[in-house]
Amino acid sequence: MAHPQASAPPLLARLAACPVYLILSPAPDDRERCFLAARAAAGVLVAEAGAAAVQLRVKDADSVTRRRLLSRLRDMLPAGTLLLVNDDLAAVCEVGGAALADGLHLGRADAAALAPRDAPASERVAAGLRAARAALGPGLLLGASTRTRDEVARAAAAGCDHVGFGALAPSVTRPGAVPAEPAELARAQAAFPTLPVFPIGGLGPDTLALVTAVGVRRAAIGAAILDASDPAAATRACLAALRG
Repeated sequence: MAHPQASAPPLLARLAACPVYLILSPAPDDRERCFLAARAAAGVLVAEAGAAAVQLRVKDADSVTRRRLLSRLRDMLPAGTLLLVNDDLAAVCEVGGAALADGLHLGRADAAALAPRDAPASERVAAGLRAARAALGPGLLLGASTRTRDEVARAAAAGCDHVGFGALAPSVTRPGAVPAEPAELARAQAAFPTLPVFPIGGLGPDTLALVTAVGVRRAAIGAAILDASDPAAATRACLAALRG
């Protein structure tokens, strides 16, 4: 089954080249340390893998705060690092239209919140993703949370150009996340071979075998790298685990 976008735009081509997609979830009193950790990790990814992506995931903040944090991250991260924001369409662009982020990731609830009021309950996530794609335009990235092949199919049909797939292992960031099956990850990747599918949830050097065992060589990783005492070394360990 082919991906709906036949020709990858520059941002998507860069994202597809990322073996590790960093998920940055800083507490309000720990942001500077987390940002420095993200800079160190992204530096390793750019130098050793040729591409890096960071998603800012800050749940207890408004769009103004997220825009400020995105601007700070953009200044700190290595040149060429992709920067996305979680669940806040309004934060992608500053007032006036200049893009602060390269794209947006939407969880199910936040996607559904963007749907038209008259959308049926069963269609609200897909309708919200379509609304986000229309607002972002074709050039910026749009990802969605999935845990089955059918959800990946619906996300792709709604205009997503990449997805997170999980949770593959217990996660300290999202302890209540519903688990996903590695075999289902393999089926999703086989059905959409050109769609970047990033396994997520509790992944790090000790658990990436869950991903590589089914033939997937990329992952979204948060605490295992960004909370490590040496984020650069942890990034190299994750790269080694993904390369087998």
